[in-house]
Amino acid sequence: MAVDNVGGNGGAAGVQQTGDTGFQNQMAEFERVSQKVQAQAVAMRRITTELSSEKKVADERVQ
Repeated sequence: MAVDNVGGNGGAAGVQQTGDTGFQNQMAEFERVSQKVQAQAVAMRRITTELSSEKKVADERVQ
């Protein structure tokens, strides 16, 4: 029975290493998605600003 416990402990270390790799992969994916979302937010702010400016010009023409 002691042999089974030692074997189980060795397997747990392998699972921990796999878990660490999985976590690192998740963090890398999170960073990639975060950068993509930030870039989209900047683009949306730029577009919103442009549309707001165009609306102001159009409103002034109507008056």
